[in-house]
Amino acid sequence: MAMELYWGSGSPFAWRALLALEWKKIPYTSTLINFSKGEHKAPSFIAMNPRGKVPVLRDGDVTLYETLAVLNYLERKLPEPALFGRTPAEAAAIWREISECIYYFEQPAFAVIAPLFFGGVDEKAEAMKAAAGSLHGEFARLENILTTANWLAGDKPSAADLWWYPETMLVERAGANAAAQPLSLDLGSIAKRYPAIGRWQKRIETQPGYERTYPPHWKKAA
Repeated sequence: MAMELYWGSGSPFAWRALLALEWKKIPYTSTLINFSKGEHKAPSFIAMNPRGKVPVLRDGDVTLYETLAVLNYLERKLPEPALFGRTPAEAAAIWREISECIYYFEQPAFAVIAPLFFGGVDEKAEAMKAAAGSLHGEFARLENILTTANWLAGDKPSAADLWWYPETMLVERAGANAAAQPLSLDLGSIAKRYPAIGRWQKRIETQPGYERTYPPHWKKAA
């Protein structure tokens, strides 16, 4: 029986799980949760994840939520190709990059994204500018790595790349929002300012199965 993934269009957390399934070539069925219709609050979904968030993975009698739990389950279930490295040094490098994103990127990213997508830009403009400065510092660090390497942690795509990639894409999409332009956040074209990151994004986008992971509502808006 194929695994089943419940996900939401544009959610970086769910996008990571989709990328992992595709990179590992694991057969799965896909159930897209419609947030605007409140499907993430339906009793049947809450029974799988009481927090009402995506992704949720079902594999037979196993039901999982939280992205890191899902990724580690997939790694144990199908160790190859390895997403978390094969040696202690490889694993440490990958986990370090995931930690860098979680602890230093995601909070300022949310501070920029939330007002642009959900309102409150005028009230939060100064905080958004400060958060954008932090994001540019993190982008500069990634640019430095990717100037001399194809991938963030090792010579193959890993969980480090699939963790960072959706977050960079979401920030870029938010930065291109018309409401962001008066603030001069300079986040709407990452590849233009950070060409090595742009090339890395393209490498991820040429991986097999990538098109099946791309947020469908982004396609409609393009």
